[in-house]
Amino acid sequence: MGRIRPGRAATAAVLAVVALCVAAGLAALVLLAETLVRREGGPPAAPPPPQVDHVAEARRLASEGLADANDFGCRPGGATPYPVVLVHGARSTGAVTWPVAAAYLSKQGHCVFALDYGWSRSVRESARRLGIFVEGVLRATGAERAAIVGHSLGGIVPRAYMRFEGGAAKVSELVTLGAPHHRTTEGLREDCGPETACEELSPGSELMEALNTPSMVEPGVDYTALGLKAEQAAASTFVEGPPEQVSNRMLQDDCPLKGLIEGAFGHNLTTLDPVMLSYVGKALEEPGPLPGDYRPDCSALII
Repeated sequence: MGRIRPGRAATAAVLAVVALCVAAGLAALVLLAETLVRREGGPPAAPPPPQVDHVAEARRLASEGLADANDFGCRPGGATPYPVVLVHGARSTGAVTWPVAAAYLSKQGHCVFALDYGWSRSVRESARRLGIFVEGVLRATGAERAAIVGHSLGGIVPRAYMRFEGGAAKVSELVTLGAPHHRTTEGLREDCGPETACEELSPGSELMEALNTPSMVEPGVDYTALGLKAEQAAASTFVEGPPEQVSNRMLQDDCPLKGLIEGAFGHNLTTLDPVMLSYVGKALEEPGPLPGDYRPDCSALII
């Protein structure tokens, strides 16, 4: 009787069993190798990155003692779709700079926020802190963009945030009061002090060159730049850009008697002045910068 040969089906079954055994053996070897590596002190698997609480970060930067600002439960809407972020200048804080402005804008229906960013460090570092604050405000309010109002150095920091930190996509409008945008003098730096931010305001500094060339403005952002005649001796407070995107206004062009008494009204008081705040309110009232035909009521506000 001849020898019985296994059929093709049986041969395939045998090969499949062999393959499974080989695969199981390889898996066991890999597991054993990983166990030995861990026992020998090898690097453990990287943990997932921690979740950043942006709102909590913003709360930590929020100005203290400012009654009409930093309500993280506020929800913008209607005629005021963007939260307003107030940025103070050198040698100041939000509580010192913005008590009148915060109350004024809050009564107009805006969700108002203000931060203390530690002004003396480099402008770029301050810009990063502003970015953290803006992100937290947007997360808290549900808004896609914010409007920013800055006084003095507080008008330069938002420009750095938009140019270097990608902030332009998160800003609808920038309104500045007495900000030294360009043509700065050495005297301005000396008056500011020896801090890093003051050094960066020097004429021809790397920072000022980077902010002003090839353009002073960012696409999609509206600019309203406000200033006093006296401030122009230290630096130009105006922004250069297309008229549909940029509006510049000097207070004395509308109210020539404002500040007639020397020392009664100046750079540090602009955030308390009703005329300057009326410019700010009008600029934030509708899309675009301050309308060119807007004129404030100066009759009862002459000092």
